Amino acid sequence: MSMTFSLRALRVNQGYSQLELSKKLGVSQTTVSAWERGDAEPSSRNIYKLAKLYAVEPTVIFDTLFKQKT
Repeated sequence: MSMTFSLRALRVNQGYSQLELSKKLGVSQTTVSAWERGDAEPSSRNIYKLAKLYAVEPTVIFDTLFKQKT
C-alpha cells in the first residue's frame, strides 16, 4: 500500500509550524500556506530544501505536489 503525503502532513510530522518552516526556508509564512493549499508551488531549490528538512527524497515532494493537483 502506498502512502500519499501532503505538504502539511510532512510539515506537521516534523513538528514545524508554518512560521518556523518559513523562517528555515527564507520564505514568508503566506508562501508556505499557499504551497499547502496548492495555490503555489515551491521552486526546485525549495523542494530540495523541504526534502532535506523532512528527511525524504525530493521525489516524495514532487509526487506530493503532483497529487495535489489531481
